[in-house]
This record gives sequence, structure tokens and C-alpha cells, in this order.
Amino acid sequence: MKYKIIVTAGGTSERIDNVRKITNSSSGKLGSVIANRLIELNDSNIEKIYYICSKTSVRPTNPKIEIIEIVDTNDLKTIVEKLLKNEKIDYFIHSMAVSDYTVDFVTTATKISESIKNNPNIDVHDLICHSQDNIKANKISSSEEDLIIKLKQTPKIISLIKKLSPNTHLIGFKLLDGVSKEELIKVATNLRNKNKCDLVVANDLSNIRNGNHLAFIINKDDEYITASGKDDIALKLIGEMFKNA
Repeated sequence: MKYKIIVTAGGTSERIDNVRKITNSSSGKLGSVIANRLIELNDSNIEKIYYICSKTSVRPTNPKIEIIEIVDTNDLKTIVEKLLKNEKIDYFIHSMAVSDYTVDFVTTATKISESIKNNPNIDVHDLICHSQDNIKANKISSSEEDLIIKLKQTPKIISLIKKLSPNTHLIGFKLLDGVSKEELIKVATNLRNKNKCDLVVANDLSNIRNGNHLAFIINKDDEYITASGKDDIALKLIGEMFKNA
């Protein structure tokens, strides 16, 4: 059997204007290591790997790996929906750091204040959430003071995968910072249950910063194995993926 696999890596960037962005920091190195190891260990069983990544992400180079570059969460959503609707994807490894929020609009404290003064009976909450006094420009002037950036939630990409392709084997990733092992595994398990993941890789940013990329790979039976270092994570994750294949 020849598998088609999607790997997402790196981080998305959400536009403020044409030159400024809010970016999720992620090198994409782990995703690249996983993609490379998949080819090295299962070359004869892999038809194609779609590697969806940001412009600055580390990338694998094997010709079986098709690079698809995206910028923001909506780009990612469009590509994921297209692939899952038009291809039989066997495995989806979702390691990308996807932005939880994108820019709704940009205004200033002065504009908000003036609107309140001119409309004393206005609902302030509604004004802040749905301001019409927005700055509309390709590039916001650097002379603007007291900028206010209103954010809104982005679509949850991981929640779309099983809805669009129920038989795809889904590997989710959860990253927290400075929590206990028990809390990390609990939150990652909740992610697994909510999104019907087959496996979840749980990481803590404090371990990554210290150079010891410790991770826990959790299966559907609430069992987990420990991996240390990106290569070890990749090898053990692939082993779990194809354990019953």
C-alpha cells in the first residue's frame, strides 16, 4: 500500500498591514525531521508527502516531498480543505504552530475616545468589538499613536481534519510552557479527545528552550512513551504510527 501523508510545520503569520505581521515562532525543524525520517524508513510505502510550511520554515529536500508554502491560517485552511477533499490522505501530522488569533481591525485610542464623546449613550463593549473608526491603509503610518489592534479567533484547523476525512490517521501536537508533566499530558489528552486524534505529541516550551526537546507521545488508550530530542521524537512517532499498519 502506498501512503499519502500531510506534514505541517513552522508557524503562521497574521497580517496587521502589508508590511507588519503577528507571527507564531516555530522553526519547523521537528516537522522537517519527521518528513525526512518517514522517507528514509518507509520509502517504498510512501507515494507522496505534502509538506505545508511557512516561508521561513526548515524544509526537507526529498523529491517525494511536495512543498506547499502558506502565510496565514486562512491559507492553511484553504490548502488543507483542498487536499482532504480531493486526495485520500492516510496520515496527517499537524506539527505547525497555528495562530489562535488574527487581526480583526486596527484603530486608535483617540478614535475610540472620540466616538464615546460624540455618542454618550453608545454601548462601549459593542464599540470596541465592532468599531467603524478603523485605520484602512496598506501600511499604517509610523506616526500613529496609541494603536489598538482588535483580534479575533482563527478557525481551528485540527478540528476540521477528521470532519473532512474521518479515516485519516491524525497526529496532533500540543505545546505548553512551564507546566508539570501531569498537566501537559492532561491537556494533550483533552486535545486528542476533542479532535479525535489517533496520537498526540505533547511538548513543553521550557524543555525546548533548554536544548532538551522532551516529548510524550500519547495514544488512544491513554498510554504514552517518552522521547528526547527531535530525531528520537520522529523515530518513536513513526514507530507508533505504523505499529498496526
